Amino acid sequence: MPKTEQAVPDNDIKQFRLNKPLSPETIRAIASETLNAGGCVEPPAEPRVGDKMPDGTVFAGISPDKQEPMYFTPADAPLKMKFNEAVDYTAKLDAHGHKDWRVPTKAELEVLFNNRAAIGGFGSAAGWHWSSTETILSSAWVQSFFDGYQQPDYKDFRWSVRPVRCGPQPEINPGSTP
Repeated sequence: MPKTEQAVPDNDIKQFRLNKPLSPETIRAIASETLNAGGCVEPPAEPRVGDKMPDGTVFAGISPDKQEPMYFTPADAPLKMKFNEAVDYTAKLDAHGHKDWRVPTKAELEVLFNNRAAIGGFGSAAGWHWSSTETILSSAWVQSFFDGYQQPDYKDFRWSVRPVRCGPQPEINPGSTP
């Protein structure tokens, strides 16, 4: 009996299993890069907590509230502020090519605290930070970045805020500056 031909396996072919779908923009970028390179290009790596993103934000983990990737600014807002000032400040913030900033929830603030060493930007005198989680009309939850303690506090006190945004891995928008 004659031998039948069998396809020779190509050991240069790489297969990837992604944990989440890629955005159309990312797929186009990978396809373009593949064509320009004349071969296979690996998909972008999953970010690790503390990784600085191309837009200058810092990956902090997955939001326990939204179940989406969570990105913080690399530093706190420049001034301590009252609760309503913090909410207004983050809502109007246009930074790192994004305008969807907000005050983190109590649970998101806990993730930020637990990952503070990898995320950085807190300095040696890290103090209290506002969360967006309100208790009653006159108070909201705050968290100490010294020891991790959370408690409700009056909205008239002045504390730090670290703006957060959730969603897909940020890409640099044309014309924006990190």
